[in-house]
Amino acid sequence: MKSRFTLVFFLCILCAPGLSAQQGEALGRSLIHDDTTRTYIVYMPQAYTGDEAWPLIISLHGYTGTAELQRLISNFEALADTEHFLLAYPQGLEIDDPSGGILPALPPRGAGWNLQEPDGPDDLGFMVALIDSMATEFNIDAEQVFVAGHSNGGALAYVMACELTSRVAAIASVGGPGTSPGLVPFLDCNATGPMPVLDIHGTADAVVPYTGVSGLFASIPATMEGWGNFNGCGTEAVVTEIANTNQQDGSSVTLIQYLGCEQDAEVWHFRVNGGGHWWPGSIDVPFFLESVFGKTNRDFDASREIWNFFTGQPLTGIAHLAAEAASTVTAFPNPFEDVVSFSFHLPEAGKVRLNIFGPLGNLVATLPGGEWPEGWQQLQWPIQTPLAPGIYQAVIESNNVPVGRTALVRK
Repeated sequence: MKSRFTLVFFLCILCAPGLSAQQGEALGRSLIHDDTTRTYIVYMPQAYTGDEAWPLIISLHGYTGTAELQRLISNFEALADTEHFLLAYPQGLEIDDPSGGILPALPPRGAGWNLQEPDGPDDLGFMVALIDSMATEFNIDAEQVFVAGHSNGGALAYVMACELTSRVAAIASVGGPGTSPGLVPFLDCNATGPMPVLDIHGTADAVVPYTGVSGLFASIPATMEGWGNFNGCGTEAVVTEIANTNQQDGSSVTLIQYLGCEQDAEVWHFRVNGGGHWWPGSIDVPFFLESVFGKTNRDFDASREIWNFFTGQPLTGIAHLAAEAASTVTAFPNPFEDVVSFSFHLPEAGKVRLNIFGPLGNLVATLPGGEWPEGWQQLQWPIQTPLAPGIYQAVIESNNVPVGRTALVRK
Protein backbone atom coordinates (compact mmCIF):
# COMPACT_ATOMS: atom_id res chain seq x y z
CA MET A 1 0.00 0.00 0.00
CA LYS A 2 2.80 2.42 0.88
CA SER A 3 4.57 1.85 -2.44
CA ARG A 4 1.34 2.59 -4.31
CA PHE A 5 0.91 5.76 -2.23
CA THR A 6 4.43 6.83 -3.12
CA LEU A 7 3.79 6.34 -6.84
CA VAL A 8 0.54 8.32 -6.69
CA PHE A 9 2.28 11.04 -4.72
CA PHE A 10 5.08 11.19 -7.29
CA LEU A 11 2.62 11.54 -10.17
CA CYS A 12 0.75 14.27 -8.31
CA ILE A 13 3.80 16.42 -7.72
CA LEU A 14 5.29 16.05 -11.18
CA CYS A 15 3.08 18.95 -12.16
CA ALA A 16 4.10 21.05 -9.16
CA PRO A 17 6.07 24.22 -9.92
CA GLY A 18 9.68 24.51 -8.82
CA LEU A 19 12.26 22.65 -10.88
CA SER A 20 11.31 24.35 -14.14
CA ALA A 21 12.16 27.69 -12.56
CA GLN A 22 15.76 26.75 -11.82
CA GLN A 23 18.58 28.32 -13.78
CA GLY A 24 20.93 25.35 -14.04
CA GLU A 25 21.05 22.02 -15.82
CA ALA A 26 20.15 18.51 -14.64
CA LEU A 27 22.59 15.92 -15.99
CA GLY A 28 22.03 12.17 -16.01
CA ARG A 29 25.15 10.23 -15.03
CA SER A 30 26.12 6.61 -14.36
CA LEU A 31 29.09 4.61 -13.13
CA ILE A 32 29.97 0.96 -12.64
CA HIS A 33 30.39 -0.17 -9.05
CA ASP A 34 30.58 -3.75 -7.87
CA ASP A 35 29.79 -4.92 -11.43
CA THR A 36 26.52 -2.98 -11.33
CA THR A 37 25.50 0.16 -13.21
CA ARG A 38 24.60 2.85 -10.71
CA THR A 39 22.90 6.08 -11.77
CA TYR A 40 22.66 9.59 -10.37
CA ILE A 41 21.50 13.06 -11.37
CA VAL A 42 23.81 16.07 -11.13
CA TYR A 43 22.42 19.59 -10.79
CA MET A 44 24.89 22.13 -12.18
CA PRO A 45 23.95 25.79 -11.62
CA GLN A 46 24.31 28.14 -14.55
CA ALA A 47 27.04 30.08 -12.74
CA TYR A 48 29.32 27.04 -12.49
CA THR A 49 32.37 27.36 -14.75
CA GLY A 50 34.81 24.97 -13.11
CA ASP A 51 37.30 27.75 -12.41
CA GLU A 52 36.68 27.52 -8.65
CA ALA A 53 36.12 24.53 -6.41
CA TRP A 54 32.49 24.36 -5.28
CA PRO A 55 30.87 22.53 -2.37
CA LEU A 56 28.90 19.35 -3.11
CA ILE A 57 25.69 18.17 -1.46
CA ILE A 58 24.71 14.54 -1.96
CA SER A 59 20.92 14.42 -1.55
CA LEU A 60 19.54 10.94 -0.78
CA HIS A 61 15.95 9.81 -1.41
CA GLY A 62 13.98 7.64 0.99
CA TYR A 63 12.81 4.03 0.73
CA THR A 64 10.55 3.50 -2.35
CA GLY A 65 11.68 6.93 -3.59
CA THR A 66 13.62 8.10 -6.62
CA ALA A 67 16.33 10.62 -7.40
CA GLU A 68 13.78 12.75 -9.29
CA LEU A 69 11.39 12.69 -6.35
CA GLN A 70 14.19 13.81 -4.04
CA ARG A 71 14.85 16.76 -6.34
CA LEU A 72 11.26 17.88 -5.85
CA ILE A 73 11.06 17.18 -2.14
CA SER A 74 14.32 18.81 -1.06
CA ASN A 75 14.15 21.86 -3.35
CA PHE A 76 17.87 22.51 -2.93
CA GLU A 77 18.33 23.75 -6.49
CA ALA A 78 17.12 27.32 -6.01
CA LEU A 79 19.66 27.58 -3.20
CA ALA A 80 22.38 26.06 -5.37
CA ASP A 81 21.77 28.76 -7.98
CA THR A 82 22.37 31.59 -5.51
CA GLU A 83 24.80 30.00 -3.03
CA HIS A 84 26.95 28.23 -5.63
CA PHE A 85 27.18 24.54 -4.84
CA LEU A 86 26.73 21.35 -6.86
CA LEU A 87 24.14 18.67 -6.17
CA ALA A 88 24.20 14.92 -6.75
CA TYR A 89 21.04 12.81 -6.43
CA PRO A 90 21.97 9.09 -6.49
CA GLN A 91 19.37 6.41 -7.25
CA GLY A 92 18.99 3.44 -4.93
CA LEU A 93 18.43 -0.16 -6.06
CA GLU A 94 15.64 -2.56 -5.13
CA ILE A 95 16.12 -3.81 -1.57
CA ASP A 96 14.11 -5.64 1.06
CA ASP A 97 12.23 -3.61 3.67
CA PRO A 98 15.12 -2.11 5.71
CA SER A 99 13.15 -2.62 8.94
CA GLY A 100 12.80 -6.35 8.32
CA GLY A 101 9.01 -6.08 8.45
CA ILE A 102 8.97 -4.35 11.85
CA LEU A 103 7.68 -0.99 10.60
CA PRO A 104 4.12 -1.51 9.29
CA ALA A 105 4.19 1.50 6.92
CA LEU A 106 6.93 -0.01 4.75
CA PRO A 107 6.28 -2.36 1.80
CA PRO A 108 8.35 -5.58 1.53
CA ARG A 109 10.50 -4.27 -1.35
CA GLY A 110 11.38 -0.96 -2.94
CA ALA A 111 14.19 1.27 -4.13
CA GLY A 112 16.37 2.31 -1.24
CA TRP A 113 19.70 2.09 0.52
CA ASN A 114 21.17 -1.10 1.94
CA LEU A 115 22.53 -0.41 5.40
CA GLN A 116 23.52 -3.78 6.81
CA GLU A 117 22.63 -6.76 4.60
CA PRO A 118 25.94 -8.36 3.48
CA ASP A 119 24.35 -9.82 0.33
CA GLY A 120 22.66 -6.55 -0.66
CA PRO A 121 23.97 -3.66 -2.77
CA ASP A 122 27.21 -2.04 -1.61
CA ASP A 123 25.70 1.41 -1.21
CA LEU A 124 28.46 2.74 1.03
CA GLY A 125 30.97 1.82 -1.66
CA PHE A 126 28.71 3.46 -4.23
CA MET A 127 28.87 6.69 -2.23
CA VAL A 128 32.68 6.60 -2.31
CA ALA A 129 32.63 5.96 -6.06
CA LEU A 130 30.11 8.78 -6.53
CA ILE A 131 32.31 11.29 -4.69
CA ASP A 132 35.30 10.18 -6.74
CA SER A 133 33.33 10.41 -9.99
CA MET A 134 32.09 13.91 -9.14
CA ALA A 135 35.64 14.99 -8.29
CA THR A 136 36.85 13.70 -11.65
CA GLU A 137 34.20 15.46 -13.74
CA PHE A 138 33.69 18.62 -11.69
CA ASN A 139 35.82 20.97 -9.63
CA ILE A 140 34.54 20.16 -6.15
CA ASP A 141 36.18 21.04 -2.86
CA ALA A 142 37.04 17.77 -1.11
CA GLU A 143 36.69 19.51 2.27
CA GLN A 144 33.13 20.62 1.49
CA VAL A 145 31.32 17.38 0.67
CA PHE A 146 28.00 17.26 2.55
CA VAL A 147 25.24 14.66 2.76
CA ALA A 148 21.52 15.30 3.34
CA GLY A 149 18.98 12.48 3.24
CA HIS A 150 15.29 11.83 3.77
CA SER A 151 14.04 8.78 5.71
CA ASN A 152 16.11 5.76 4.59
CA GLY A 153 18.39 8.29 2.88
CA GLY A 154 18.86 10.00 6.23
CA ALA A 155 19.91 6.67 7.70
CA LEU A 156 22.56 6.32 4.99
CA ALA A 157 23.74 9.85 5.78
CA TYR A 158 24.35 8.70 9.37
CA VAL A 159 26.23 5.65 8.12
CA MET A 160 28.42 7.90 5.98
CA ALA A 161 29.11 10.09 9.03
CA CYS A 162 30.25 6.97 10.86
CA GLU A 163 32.21 5.19 8.13
CA LEU A 164 33.37 7.98 5.79
CA THR A 165 34.45 10.57 8.34
CA SER A 166 37.44 11.61 6.24
CA ARG A 167 35.32 12.13 3.09
CA VAL A 168 32.25 13.89 4.53
CA ALA A 169 32.30 17.32 6.21
CA ALA A 170 28.80 17.32 7.77
CA ILE A 171 25.50 15.46 7.45
CA ALA A 172 21.79 16.17 7.81
CA SER A 173 18.91 13.73 8.21
CA VAL A 174 15.21 14.48 7.75
CA GLY A 175 12.88 11.83 9.16
CA GLY A 176 15.56 9.14 9.19
CA PRO A 177 16.55 6.58 11.83
CA GLY A 178 20.00 7.41 13.13
CA THR A 179 22.99 6.00 14.90
CA SER A 180 25.92 7.47 16.79
CA PRO A 181 29.20 6.19 18.22
CA GLY A 182 28.59 3.72 21.04
CA LEU A 183 24.83 3.65 20.46
CA VAL A 184 23.24 0.21 20.34
CA PRO A 185 21.08 -1.13 18.67
CA PHE A 186 20.88 -0.38 14.94
CA LEU A 187 24.31 0.09 13.36
CA ASP A 188 27.85 0.19 14.65
CA CYS A 189 29.39 3.63 14.24
CA ASN A 190 33.11 3.86 13.64
CA ALA A 191 33.54 7.61 13.27
CA THR A 192 37.20 8.58 13.51
CA GLY A 193 36.65 12.19 14.53
CA PRO A 194 34.03 14.85 15.36
CA MET A 195 31.20 15.14 12.84
CA PRO A 196 28.72 18.05 12.58
CA VAL A 197 25.23 16.52 12.60
CA LEU A 198 21.81 18.08 11.99
CA ASP A 199 18.61 16.10 12.48
CA ILE A 200 15.04 17.12 11.62
CA HIS A 201 12.29 14.81 12.84
CA GLY A 202 8.59 14.98 13.61
CA THR A 203 7.34 13.70 16.95
CA ALA A 204 4.24 12.26 15.21
CA ASP A 205 6.19 10.52 12.43
CA ALA A 206 4.08 7.48 11.47
CA VAL A 207 6.83 5.89 9.36
CA VAL A 208 10.00 6.28 11.48
CA PRO A 209 8.82 6.77 15.09
CA TYR A 210 10.51 9.60 16.97
CA THR A 211 10.77 7.44 20.09
CA GLY A 212 12.64 4.69 18.26
CA VAL A 213 11.79 1.01 17.93
CA SER A 214 13.10 -1.57 20.40
CA GLY A 215 15.68 -3.79 18.75
CA LEU A 216 15.80 -1.67 15.58
CA PHE A 217 16.90 1.91 16.22
CA ALA A 218 17.20 4.27 19.17
CA SER A 219 15.11 7.37 19.79
CA ILE A 220 16.08 10.59 18.08
CA PRO A 221 16.97 12.33 21.40
CA ALA A 222 19.30 9.44 22.31
CA THR A 223 20.95 9.66 18.90
CA MET A 224 21.50 13.40 19.28
CA GLU A 225 22.89 13.01 22.78
CA GLY A 226 25.23 10.30 21.50
CA TRP A 227 26.69 12.62 18.86
CA GLY A 228 26.89 15.47 21.36
CA ASN A 229 28.92 13.28 23.71
CA PHE A 230 31.14 11.95 20.93
CA ASN A 231 31.83 15.46 19.62
CA GLY A 232 32.74 16.65 23.12
CA CYS A 233 29.95 19.23 23.27
CA GLY A 234 28.78 21.05 26.38
CA THR A 235 26.83 18.94 28.84
CA GLU A 236 23.57 20.89 28.57
CA ALA A 237 21.73 21.37 25.30
CA VAL A 238 20.48 24.84 24.38
CA VAL A 239 16.73 24.75 23.71
CA THR A 240 14.99 27.42 21.62
CA GLU A 241 11.29 27.53 20.79
CA ILE A 242 10.90 28.67 17.19
CA ALA A 243 8.12 31.12 16.36
CA ASN A 244 5.01 29.22 15.24
CA THR A 245 4.43 31.38 12.18
CA ASN A 246 1.96 29.01 10.51
CA GLN A 247 -1.04 28.00 12.59
CA GLN A 248 -2.52 25.78 9.87
CA ASP A 249 0.20 23.13 9.56
CA GLY A 250 -0.62 21.39 12.86
CA SER A 251 2.95 21.54 14.19
CA SER A 252 5.54 23.74 15.85
CA VAL A 253 9.33 23.58 16.05
CA THR A 254 11.86 23.38 18.87
CA LEU A 255 15.57 23.79 18.11
CA ILE A 256 17.87 21.76 20.39
CA GLN A 257 21.58 22.50 20.03
CA TYR A 258 24.66 20.83 21.46
CA LEU A 259 27.27 23.58 21.36
CA GLY A 260 30.78 24.21 22.63
CA CYS A 261 31.97 21.07 20.81
CA GLU A 262 35.44 19.89 19.87
CA GLN A 263 36.52 21.45 16.57
CA ASP A 264 33.15 23.28 16.67
CA ALA A 265 31.42 20.11 15.39
CA GLU A 266 27.97 21.12 16.61
CA VAL A 267 24.90 18.90 16.84
CA TRP A 268 21.51 20.44 16.04
CA HIS A 269 18.08 18.90 16.27
CA PHE A 270 14.94 20.52 14.87
CA ARG A 271 12.14 18.73 16.72
CA VAL A 272 8.91 19.22 14.77
CA ASN A 273 6.28 18.93 17.49
CA GLY A 274 3.29 17.13 16.00
CA GLY A 275 5.09 16.87 12.67
CA GLY A 276 5.08 13.83 10.39
CA HIS A 277 7.41 12.12 7.93
CA TRP A 278 8.05 15.03 5.59
CA TRP A 279 10.57 17.70 4.61
CA PRO A 280 9.66 21.04 6.29
CA GLY A 281 9.16 23.88 3.85
CA SER A 282 8.70 21.45 0.95
CA ILE A 283 5.72 21.00 -1.36
CA ASP A 284 2.35 20.30 0.24
CA VAL A 285 1.42 16.72 1.05
CA PRO A 286 -1.89 15.81 -0.68
CA PHE A 287 -4.65 15.49 1.91
CA PHE A 288 -5.24 11.81 1.12
CA LEU A 289 -1.60 11.06 2.10
CA GLU A 290 -1.52 13.06 5.32
CA SER A 291 -2.21 9.91 7.35
CA VAL A 292 1.12 8.53 6.07
CA PHE A 293 3.34 11.62 5.76
CA GLY A 294 1.59 14.26 7.87
CA LYS A 295 1.26 17.91 6.85
CA THR A 296 4.20 19.96 5.62
CA ASN A 297 5.57 22.14 8.41
CA ARG A 298 5.74 25.78 7.29
CA ASP A 299 7.55 27.34 10.25
CA PHE A 300 10.96 26.95 8.63
CA ASP A 301 12.65 25.90 5.39
CA ALA A 302 14.60 22.69 6.06
CA SER A 303 16.82 23.05 2.99
CA ARG A 304 17.82 26.61 3.85
CA GLU A 305 18.60 25.66 7.47
CA ILE A 306 20.57 22.60 6.36
CA TRP A 307 22.68 24.79 4.08
CA ASN A 308 23.11 27.38 6.84
CA PHE A 309 24.26 24.61 9.17
CA PHE A 310 26.68 23.19 6.63
CA THR A 311 28.24 26.58 5.90
CA GLY A 312 28.48 27.45 9.59
CA GLN A 313 30.71 24.50 10.44
CA PRO A 314 34.43 25.29 10.75
CA LEU A 315 35.29 21.68 9.89
CA THR A 316 34.04 22.28 6.36
CA GLY A 317 36.67 24.90 5.61
CA ILE A 318 34.05 27.44 4.46
CA ALA A 319 34.89 30.93 5.73
CA HIS A 320 32.52 32.38 8.29
CA LEU A 321 30.85 35.66 7.46
CA ALA A 322 32.05 37.01 10.77
CA ALA A 323 35.39 35.21 10.99
CA GLU A 324 36.46 34.91 14.63
CA ALA A 325 33.12 35.26 16.35
CA ALA A 326 30.75 33.52 13.97
CA SER A 327 31.07 30.17 15.73
CA THR A 328 29.81 31.67 19.00
CA VAL A 329 26.50 33.06 17.69
CA THR A 330 23.75 31.34 15.73
CA ALA A 331 20.51 32.88 14.51
CA PHE A 332 17.21 31.27 13.55
CA PRO A 333 15.39 31.60 11.25
CA ASN A 334 17.84 33.06 8.80
CA PRO A 335 16.62 34.59 6.46
CA PHE A 336 14.15 36.15 8.90
CA GLU A 337 10.87 38.04 8.83
CA ASP A 338 9.25 38.98 12.15
CA VAL A 339 11.34 37.41 14.92
CA VAL A 340 14.89 36.07 15.31
CA SER A 341 16.24 33.82 18.07
CA PHE A 342 19.95 33.90 18.95
CA SER A 343 22.09 31.31 20.73
CA PHE A 344 25.46 32.58 21.94
CA HIS A 345 28.25 31.83 24.37
CA LEU A 346 29.39 34.19 27.14
CA PRO A 347 32.97 33.57 28.33
CA GLU A 348 32.00 35.14 31.66
CA ALA A 349 28.97 36.68 33.34
CA GLY A 350 28.07 40.16 32.16
CA LYS A 351 25.51 42.71 31.04
CA VAL A 352 24.33 41.71 27.59
CA ARG A 353 23.17 43.90 24.71
CA LEU A 354 22.18 43.02 21.15
CA ASN A 355 22.99 45.55 18.41
CA ILE A 356 21.68 45.23 14.85
CA PHE A 357 23.59 47.05 12.10
CA GLY A 358 22.20 47.76 8.63
CA PRO A 359 23.75 47.07 5.21
CA LEU A 360 25.59 50.42 5.39
CA GLY A 361 26.91 49.80 8.90
CA ASN A 362 24.38 52.04 10.62
CA LEU A 363 22.86 50.99 13.95
CA VAL A 364 19.19 50.14 13.35
CA ALA A 365 18.15 48.47 16.61
CA THR A 366 19.38 47.79 20.15
CA LEU A 367 17.94 45.26 22.57
CA PRO A 368 19.16 45.28 26.19
CA GLY A 369 19.38 41.74 27.51
CA GLY A 370 20.09 42.37 31.19
CA GLU A 371 22.55 40.44 33.34
CA TRP A 372 23.49 36.98 32.04
CA PRO A 373 25.62 34.22 33.60
CA GLU A 374 28.60 32.54 31.95
CA GLY A 375 27.85 29.85 29.34
CA TRP A 376 25.44 29.27 26.46
CA GLN A 377 22.48 31.64 26.39
CA GLN A 378 19.43 32.47 24.28
CA LEU A 379 17.97 35.82 23.27
CA GLN A 380 14.92 36.54 21.12
CA TRP A 381 14.49 39.69 19.06
CA PRO A 382 10.89 40.54 18.11
CA ILE A 383 11.31 42.92 15.19
CA GLN A 384 9.37 46.12 15.75
CA THR A 385 11.36 48.45 13.47
CA PRO A 386 10.53 48.33 9.72
CA LEU A 387 13.54 46.83 7.95
CA ALA A 388 14.22 46.71 4.22
CA PRO A 389 15.34 43.41 2.65
CA GLY A 390 19.10 42.99 2.81
CA ILE A 391 22.03 41.72 4.86
CA TYR A 392 22.34 42.86 8.48
CA GLN A 393 24.87 42.21 11.24
CA ALA A 394 23.87 41.13 14.74
CA VAL A 395 26.50 41.87 17.41
CA ILE A 396 26.27 40.49 20.94
CA GLU A 397 28.02 42.63 23.58
CA SER A 398 28.83 41.73 27.17
CA ASN A 399 29.86 44.61 29.44
CA ASN A 400 30.17 46.77 26.29
CA VAL A 401 32.66 44.35 24.68
CA PRO A 402 31.64 42.40 21.53
CA VAL A 403 31.68 38.65 22.20
CA GLY A 404 30.15 37.42 18.96
CA ARG A 405 28.44 38.39 15.74
CA THR A 406 26.60 36.82 12.85
CA ALA A 407 25.12 37.90 9.53
CA LEU A 408 21.33 38.09 9.11
CA VAL A 409 19.35 38.14 5.89
CA ARG A 410 16.06 40.07 5.89
CA LYS A 411 13.57 38.65 3.38
